[in-house]
Amino acid sequence: MNDPRLDPVLHAAASRIQAAVSAAVEKALVQLGPLALAATSNQARQQLMTCERELKLKSGRILQAFQRELQAQIDKHHSPDQDGKPAPKGELDWDALSLVDNQEVERGVWADRLAQTLTQDCEEHLKSLFAHIATLLKDASADSNPLRPQAVAKALLEALASAECDEDTCLTLAGQMGRVLGPELNTTYGLIVQDMRQRGIQAQGMSVNRSRGTSSGHGAFSPSAAGGLHSDFGPLGSKPGAFAATLPGAMGAPRSGFGQAEAQAHQRAAQALGHMFGMHLPTAPMGMEGSFLSSQADGLGHGPTAQAARADFQHLLRRIAIQSAQVPWFGDAGGAAEGMAASAGFAGPLMAPNLIRAHREELVQATGGAALDQMVIDIVAALFDQVLSDPKVAPQMARQIARLQMPVLRVALGDMSFFNSRKHPVRRFVNRVATLSASFDDYEQGPGLACLERVTALVNAIVDGDFDNMSVYESKLGELESFIDTESTRDAAEHAAVAALLSGKEADLRVQQRYMQILQRELADIELPTFVRDFITQIWSQVQVMASARDGAGSPFSLRMKKAGHELALSVQPKGHPQLRKAFLLTLPQLMRDINEGLGLIQWPEEAKQAFFAQLLPAHAECLKTAPHHDLTQRMLEQRLNKVEQIAIPSREEAANDPLPAPLADLSAAPTLTVVTALSREEIQQAGFVPEAVVAQEAKLDIDLNLPGEPDPSLSEIDINLDAPPLPAAGAQLVHHIQKGTAYQMHMQGQWKKVRLTWISEGRNFFIFTHGNTHKQTISLTARTLAKMCESNRFKAFEQSELIERATVRARRQLAALSADARTRTAA
Repeated sequence: MNDPRLDPVLHAAASRIQAAVSAAVEKALVQLGPLALAATSNQARQQLMTCERELKLKSGRILQAFQRELQAQIDKHHSPDQDGKPAPKGELDWDALSLVDNQEVERGVWADRLAQTLTQDCEEHLKSLFAHIATLLKDASADSNPLRPQAVAKALLEALASAECDEDTCLTLAGQMGRVLGPELNTTYGLIVQDMRQRGIQAQGMSVNRSRGTSSGHGAFSPSAAGGLHSDFGPLGSKPGAFAATLPGAMGAPRSGFGQAEAQAHQRAAQALGHMFGMHLPTAPMGMEGSFLSSQADGLGHGPTAQAARADFQHLLRRIAIQSAQVPWFGDAGGAAEGMAASAGFAGPLMAPNLIRAHREELVQATGGAALDQMVIDIVAALFDQVLSDPKVAPQMARQIARLQMPVLRVALGDMSFFNSRKHPVRRFVNRVATLSASFDDYEQGPGLACLERVTALVNAIVDGDFDNMSVYESKLGELESFIDTESTRDAAEHAAVAALLSGKEADLRVQQRYMQILQRELADIELPTFVRDFITQIWSQVQVMASARDGAGSPFSLRMKKAGHELALSVQPKGHPQLRKAFLLTLPQLMRDINEGLGLIQWPEEAKQAFFAQLLPAHAECLKTAPHHDLTQRMLEQRLNKVEQIAIPSREEAANDPLPAPLADLSAAPTLTVVTALSREEIQQAGFVPEAVVAQEAKLDIDLNLPGEPDPSLSEIDINLDAPPLPAAGAQLVHHIQKGTAYQMHMQGQWKKVRLTWISEGRNFFIFTHGNTHKQTISLTARTLAKMCESNRFKAFEQSELIERATVRARRQLAALSADARTRTAA
């Protein structure tokens, strides 16, 4: 029978898991809004907005349903029957049988996939949890653990379904919550283990003994391998989502107790890797036998033999890395030069030797020669062929990336998620270094040299340190991002005067918005034509703010502009009496002069001005024929307008914390608030300001014939679903994702320029870019202008896809070319 301590332990653990899910729901709710704004398609945006609304309305029901479902699963597996024995799991009578609909089957499949994601995030404490629970259970198998991630995932999917969320919403919410639930659940498992230790529960020992086998035969990369590069798994390419459906999470950590099912999952993942690169993996069960990946997956990593083998392999990697520092980067230098020449036909001249290809036989022998290991070694070698010949990576940075060949190979041999996870720390570090390399043109001096020295120091720390530890890469990536922030701050200091000017304009924008809102409240119940009320509150308020900022609040010009708004509101009131008509006709010329002068101050577009006067003149003609108001009504109206006229314009300090308007809501409509039109010619020249009208006047850009360098491979060429969507590299959504210190391409004056973002205003309404190296040119523009440039494809990321993704596409072409050559030789 089960340990009597089991029930209180499960009860306390269920409470902790419930708290973790509740925290995950709150975090997902916070993240859904920004994700919807950043969505690259209307369909995705609408789906995320629906999920946010459903989660807001039904979070309480979802949490209650999750608590019921989790408790039901615990009771199902571990509640004793009437005889005091555990309820049977495998014996069911005919009354217990029922049909299962398709939706329930789909939920089961998605629950398994969500469980795989959670398992990956919870590896730190999961093994210890299983060992402690096994002490309390009569059945110590992993599947009998009621706290396993599979149980949590199933309960969550059932809870979403019971809350009457539609299928698409359930799947989207499960995916979003899974990303934040993993770390929460990992922490919760650690607390549960700590509770069990405090209760005196000891972990049950678990061990697996199996000899390490080796597999001989040709490497998977060999063109003569049976089946060729297309093999038994179909043509080059893979079914979308192949990795996501087969990978059980990160494969680098030891996972005792998972057994044959886990080995089969790794086999499927290896086949997906073969599909991705068009390579052949033997279909026999020995294809995984003895590989580094399988040895870590089944717990062999704890045995003395496996530890010795891994130590020898680690020693070989370090020896190759040390030797590589003594090999010239260019020239015929023994094996390295031969490796370069072997790959030059596919990738072009390499900027550093491909050490993996040069030392392939040693690496294969050190890993044991398993087919899967040979396959991974050859794939990583092909990737570095492309990485080290990529035209968008500076040679100096490419050489630093080349020093990471051994660490990357070690990670790829132990963790296949490196190939399909954009979140992988090693992948992110390499991609970030490549992105950063495009930001500088000169690495001999100045910021470029400082960046190169910083990257070199970080690579030194990785190569000389424990490059098996993923936290090392996370730490170095954080240091690199801190360095980028520091450099961006220093660059912004060079343009302090321009930044101060634009920050002041942004402060004026807040003042305009607050003053506009005050006028809207005060004029809401005054009887005025709608177009006049909107003009006074939205347009004339800008005139008054600009006049006050330029000449002072008490200046004659500012007072005259305030008086003009008052007179405009009175000019459309009924004036059927002859005296009122005479007085109106005497004041009308001065009113029109004041309006035109004020609109000229803010440079209001001529088309909008004509549209306003086209409505104002008929309104004036109509009011001259309408009977006037009662004297009391007229006096009350003038009193209200006098009160509005006396309203003080807010200061910048008063409006400092006000939220800014959304200038990107409708790019086709004229902006309601604007301050940049009031820039003087000297200020425009000083800031290198690009007006919105310049972008609108340029001819339509059809084909980018003069883009520098070879175009990047399209992300659509990668037919697998990675674990996170790519950041937009072009189009209207790019404006929401641009980063300081990153290089972009801007089309101006008929040519493309490589620019670097150095400053963003606090409210993201103004941006400063620099162009050139020796003689830097400052380019500043508004968020609205930048969004229009993105929308018209005049502004793009310098990298249309990240380095590893570009290398993946080109490596597939390289392997396809090898396959074609092999078939040609065979036919000959």
